[in-house]
Amino acid sequence: MTDPNITPPASTLAELRARATAPQASAADCLAFGQALLANAGRDKARRQEALAALVRAYQLDPELDRACEPTLLSTIAQTAFIVRDWPLVDAATQLLLAQNAADANALVWRAAAVQQRDEFDTAEQLLREAVRILPDNPVALHKLALCVKEQARFDEAEALLKQVLALSPNNAHATFDLSELEIRSGRFADGWRHYEARTVFADDLNQAQVALAEISAHWQGESLAGKTLVVYGEQGNGDCLWAVRFLPLLAERARREGGRVIFGHDGPLRHLFERMLPPDLPLEASLETRPDFHCGLMSLPLRLGVFDASGWGAPYLSADPQRVQTWRERVSAHTANKPLYRKIGLVWNGNPEHIRDKRRSVPVEQLEPLLRAPGVTWFALSPGRGETVAQWRTMGIEAVDLTHHFQSGFDDVAALIANLDLVVTIDSGPAHLAGALGVPTLLMIDHVSAWFWGDESSSTAWYDCVELVRQPAIGAWAPVVAAVRERIAHIFG
Repeated sequence: MTDPNITPPASTLAELRARATAPQASAADCLAFGQALLANAGRDKARRQEALAALVRAYQLDPELDRACEPTLLSTIAQTAFIVRDWPLVDAATQLLLAQNAADANALVWRAAAVQQRDEFDTAEQLLREAVRILPDNPVALHKLALCVKEQARFDEAEALLKQVLALSPNNAHATFDLSELEIRSGRFADGWRHYEARTVFADDLNQAQVALAEISAHWQGESLAGKTLVVYGEQGNGDCLWAVRFLPLLAERARREGGRVIFGHDGPLRHLFERMLPPDLPLEASLETRPDFHCGLMSLPLRLGVFDASGWGAPYLSADPQRVQTWRERVSAHTANKPLYRKIGLVWNGNPEHIRDKRRSVPVEQLEPLLRAPGVTWFALSPGRGETVAQWRTMGIEAVDLTHHFQSGFDDVAALIANLDLVVTIDSGPAHLAGALGVPTLLMIDHVSAWFWGDESSSTAWYDCVELVRQPAIGAWAPVVAAVRERIAHIFG
């Protein structure tokens, strides 16, 4: 067996690859190559996938190898497939593992994840409860059960399970973070923001800006900024940054009062959009030019500024570039001039497939047609890369336009397009936050258990006055959402 703590040199990997991919490759060749790749994979998903393929090939060539490995070859295949989210392979490997040993708690947990992807939550929960029965004080099994219960909108039960996990492993940052999201969604902001800080210690997910700043400055805990410089760095996804940037003017006001200085460290597709809303004494730096005394993440500002009530935070706070708005007005008009009474509605129906919740938050394209057939509407795609789908809609007689090939300046162009629309219909994604921050009327289609931004049951959110929430009544139930959105469009413009 290859020692997983030893990283093979590149030349050795090349030699192992050559042997493992040769027509006459043996099971041992494939096994050695797969193990070497895993030992050297780090966070490289492509390398893990290549390793997985080699390990599967080794098992196919000689299933008896499974007994010679520790952990077993099947377990390694199942775990690696779980990590890279190859759910059919997780299904196949865990079926074999559980046939060998029905009390394999790891296999039960991995299989539950695969089953959950098919929305078979009853089965997933049964598997996880069996894992907990076998290992009653195992925080991993309990944690997975908590998340499964949470996905079924049983939030109180999920919270109780997470507290059990934390009683067993008090320093469990991931469980603390998951608890925070339950607290925030129910409006318990004081506890929620405090527990949300657990994200800053995730060993595998540290923001590169955070790492660089931690080497030269202290993590800001809310101390006085008198005579000090604080760098706030952008973090997490675009939606998170769009939501949290609203707190920077309040921070600038505090720094001004205390005699300190704040800099926003951010670079990317949101940069120019943010620069327009920042106070003159809060500059944006795209690289680490200033050596600060303190640093903190953008998502820490509600805690540090004592924002424990969402009311009063729903007014627009971003603006589109006026020159770009005019340019986009001309582009939009070129596609709507012959139908002046048609309403112009932006549409986002799916997101980045790499997002952990994308399958749940995205509306299957085949379920959109009743909405797209709403009379008197010209639809504008807001997400790049959907041109083929939009072209298919046009062949069906649907008024749909894709101008995203003109997106040359990140979210500045998206904002300028949205500013020329009558309404935005979107899933829970960056454009939802952008439309809300711009003050553009928005119908937000959200899955049964959505992100914490949107709370639990209400059709409105205090964070964005212009956003109306249309919730799934049950897991995977998009048809009622699509019908409700079509009805709301008729009511709004009727």
